[in-house]
Amino acid sequence: MKRNSILPNLSAKRPVTVLMIFLATLVVGVVANKDIPLELFPRGFVFPALGVWIPYNNANPSEVEEQIARPVEEIIQTISGVKRIESSSRDNGCWFWIEFANNTDMDVAYADIRDRMDRIKPELPADIERIYPRKFSDDDESVAVIAVALEKDFEDAYGLLDTYVRKVFTRIDGVANVELWGADRKAVRVMVDQAKVDAHNVDLYQLVQDLQRDNFVLASGFVKDGGKKFYVRSVGKYSSLDEIKHLRIRNSNLRLGDIAEVKYDVAEEVQWVQRLDRKKAVWIGVFKESQANTVQVCEAITKTLNERISTTPQLSGMRFEMIFDQGTYVKESINNLKSSGMWGGIFAFFILYYFLRRVRMTLIINLAIPISLLATIIVVYFVGWTLNIMTMMGLMVSVGMVVDNSIVVVENIYRLRKEGLSPRDAAIQGASEVAMPITLATLTTVVVFLPLIFMGNDPGMTFYMSRMGMPIIVALLASLIVALLFIPLATMIFSGMQEPKEAKTITRAIGFYQRWLERTLAHRVDAAILFLILCLSGFAIMKAVPTTDETRGNINDIWVMFDLPSNYSIEEADSYFKSLEDFVYAQKEEYGVRTVDVRFRANWGRMEIYLNPAPSYDWWQVIGNGIGRTLGLMDKAPMTREEVLAHFKEHAPKRPGIEMRTRWRQGGGGDQGTVSVVLHGDDTSKLTELATEVERRLRTIPDFLDVDTELEDGVDEIRLKLDREQAAKFGVNARAVAGTIGYALRGVELPDYRMEDREVDIRIQMQKQDRETLHQLMAMRLPQQNGQDIPLANIAQISMKRGYSRIQREDGKTMLAVKASTTSEKMENVFRQVDQVMAGFHMPPGYSWDKGQRFDRLRETQESTNAGLYLATTFVLLLMGVLFESVILPFSVLICIPLAFVGVGWILFITQTPIDLMAMIGLFILVGIVVNNGIVLVDLINQLRVAGYSRHDAIIEAGRHRFRPIMMTAGTTIAGLIPMALGTAKVIGISYAPMGRTLIGGMISSTILTLLAVPLAYTYLDDLREWFKQVTAIVFGGKQKQAQE
Repeated sequence: MKRNSILPNLSAKRPVTVLMIFLATLVVGVVANKDIPLELFPRGFVFPALGVWIPYNNANPSEVEEQIARPVEEIIQTISGVKRIESSSRDNGCWFWIEFANNTDMDVAYADIRDRMDRIKPELPADIERIYPRKFSDDDESVAVIAVALEKDFEDAYGLLDTYVRKVFTRIDGVANVELWGADRKAVRVMVDQAKVDAHNVDLYQLVQDLQRDNFVLASGFVKDGGKKFYVRSVGKYSSLDEIKHLRIRNSNLRLGDIAEVKYDVAEEVQWVQRLDRKKAVWIGVFKESQANTVQVCEAITKTLNERISTTPQLSGMRFEMIFDQGTYVKESINNLKSSGMWGGIFAFFILYYFLRRVRMTLIINLAIPISLLATIIVVYFVGWTLNIMTMMGLMVSVGMVVDNSIVVVENIYRLRKEGLSPRDAAIQGASEVAMPITLATLTTVVVFLPLIFMGNDPGMTFYMSRMGMPIIVALLASLIVALLFIPLATMIFSGMQEPKEAKTITRAIGFYQRWLERTLAHRVDAAILFLILCLSGFAIMKAVPTTDETRGNINDIWVMFDLPSNYSIEEADSYFKSLEDFVYAQKEEYGVRTVDVRFRANWGRMEIYLNPAPSYDWWQVIGNGIGRTLGLMDKAPMTREEVLAHFKEHAPKRPGIEMRTRWRQGGGGDQGTVSVVLHGDDTSKLTELATEVERRLRTIPDFLDVDTELEDGVDEIRLKLDREQAAKFGVNARAVAGTIGYALRGVELPDYRMEDREVDIRIQMQKQDRETLHQLMAMRLPQQNGQDIPLANIAQISMKRGYSRIQREDGKTMLAVKASTTSEKMENVFRQVDQVMAGFHMPPGYSWDKGQRFDRLRETQESTNAGLYLATTFVLLLMGVLFESVILPFSVLICIPLAFVGVGWILFITQTPIDLMAMIGLFILVGIVVNNGIVLVDLINQLRVAGYSRHDAIIEAGRHRFRPIMMTAGTTIAGLIPMALGTAKVIGISYAPMGRTLIGGMISSTILTLLAVPLAYTYLDDLREWFKQVTAIVFGGKQKQAQE
């Protein structure tokens, strides 16, 4: 039965070498832990999607759809690898979202997009100057957001912030870019006087064309003189405001200043208002370089803000508020994880000490924790990864698991020493005997990550799971080496230790277990029926636990959006938002408000309420607070984010025609908190008609709070129809008509000119008082070919129609989403009700409906989760087949998995925890760890049977020997997860308690039931194996006898 292993032999023969490896791991691990970069998210993920933004101001969505969305979609479809195209046509431009296949090279895709945009640009409206393609990566998010409250009026707030803030932040090491949002930026504004244009018969269309051509810098080649080479640049850039004012107008003696006011100022018309704490505000976003350390960059930003910027005299009257600091999130998240891991390690120590009753032996086993974790950090450091929330979560989950192998090895070594072997021989033989089972048990946990890492349909899930799974894999493999190399040496060094006297409770527990094991084997049928009922109950209770694609977080800010009537003015919107701000500040203490930000325009706005950070409690504080409140010894807990939101929605000021929402509307996706029915077709008007019926049907579902369509916030449009015959009769060019109206009403950007140390925009437009009424529009004079001009009314007719706020398209089809908000977490039931109310809904040919991307994501997640669990189970089964050298016996260990689901279902049901992403990750990990106890138990049964024990005696003896290590390994794993399951600590606002509860529930039920169910299943499968042998012998033995005769 003796099986020698290489590592235990090396440990005994080369103790100094092993000790040096141990010390080297400690030293390198400490250095790596000190120098490894800290990040919030792992680096390197590039989402397989690109965006394209084509600005087209003051247009209506129908026009944008026809002139921009459709032609651009057609040319994008020619790019290889495109999987889905979604466009959103708005009154200020068109946004495209292009998804690619998972294996697409996004650098090549980006180059292809730029190429196609260059090709299509000449076919788009002439006043589209730029097209903005955009990549998406983990560096797109700002690491710091600073709000600046302007407590007095500034002549040029943008210029001050640009000079004394943006440029200062840009010089910080590691900062890549700084952006200013919401500041009124000064520009050169050419405000044309319609009366003067008419009086002097100026062709506005031709004037704008001339101005666009006159401001330039061109490389014009080179000349040689005296043997030297001189490069020539043709410069036609404007150098001053006076030069712009004195520009000569073609075919006249007029100057630009004669018909227009040229000034350097902010826009006259206020389109957006932004306030912080009821003061006019500007926002600053700071972006870091991809390789920079987030924590160090954010610390430098905070230091610069406090010590330099806030004390700058020129910025007096500006109050700076750090709204978001990713460095703080990183430190808090990682400290939360470290705290949970530390408490888990302490719990594991006391669990081991309870069983072992020897401090030195407990410390020997606990060596596995620091060595394994430091070895993991070394690997993470040298592969170029960072210490982030995913790698830290992997390390935290590993804390209670890395001692499992050491427990089994130490138990076996001291069992042999008790039988009379010397410390050296017991160390070598004890570790060698269990080397194969603990190796296979470790690999069963490792292989469950393969479906998650390599076979996921979601590239983001695959990327982030690899960042969490790899530390677990490395830690477990390191713990295996520790158990087979360091632990034998440690037991030899402390060879004077005697086998501890077992605690009476453990002795009684072993006796109790043996009696129940005897009864189980004596009443196999009754026991099998009982276990079957338990498994079925587990699956039944799992069905009762809601499944959700939301993650329960506690980001301490509340976003509320408001749709205002289309006929609202900016002044009316301002009045309403002031009433909202007054209401919130009246509840400041009750809500726990830190700061309030509002941003609005005439028909839309949003308010963000930043709450004071919620305290993050450790496990013991959670228990203490719960007991204290139950006994009435503590005050009521402060209002939660959800309670604040509910109170605000119920009591905030309301006005007719104003709708309040708490989620962003996203085309077709069905964002969190909403359920969508998405209609697809060619005609937006027809989709609007169909949406009315869909909305009526969805309102019959009790779980829906409100139902609306994305077109309800449309605006009234004036539609101008040109009479082409009349235009031809008067010699008016149709393109010139459209251009003239666009330049007058919408305005147009001219090439920039350089003023002092920065580029300044130039914009030409009709002055405000000449473009306010419909009469002024129709009276606008248009030049004829004969030099005369006529009013627009002579060649055009107008009509009024309700337009759309935006038009969504997906894969070449217009789509319209009818959305309903719901608080139900049982999304499967909600979507089932949607199917019921939509039954019998007939659509015209070419039109269809679906339940949106949220339903698709939920379905795909469930399908991939189920497929992954089946695949992980298959891998575990194959590994056990290698260990047991049997096809049938591994199935006796698989009974651990459904038994684990019993505990998972009940703990999630009792704690009212839905099955979310964190819980699903816990299920995957559970598949790999719950079989470990069954593996070591069945392996010892097989060893004892080889040594001559009967099956019954081998099972009883193996149960007696493995009871304590099984309870110890399970106890340390469960103890290590208690802080995760009970604490309120979160990473980026997302609680990881569901993962901890899933693992604990599964481990408890699996451990208790495995000790009886695995031996029972073993006897049945062993009988089945013997029956197969007999059948095979009869069948093939009979054929051989027949052949011999």
